[in-house]
Amino acid sequence: MKKELTLNANACQGQAPTSMATMAAKAVQRLIAPVANYYSSVLGTKVSTRQALLLTNAQAAFVMAVFPSDCHIALRAVCVCWLASALLKCRRAGIRTSC
Repeated sequence: MKKELTLNANACQGQAPTSMATMAAKAVQRLIAPVANYYSSVLGTKVSTRQALLLTNAQAAFVMAVFPSDCHIALRAVCVCWLASALLKCRRAGIRTSC
């Protein structure tokens, strides 16, 4: 049994990679916008989408470094390095506390 598939030029409904990347970036921005608004209200300054992502990364790194009590010491060291890296990125992005 011979299997054939015929495609014409109009059958491809895919979009250009840059267009798909733009759509993905807009979707992420729509998801992160409420988080950025929350951080803005807590910190009292305007927080961009990138800064909100950096703060979320720092919070996740803190949770993974502090709370797992029964993990291997090497894994805990990796999480502490992740936390230090996340905090440095926040500092470089201009995120400051009032203390």
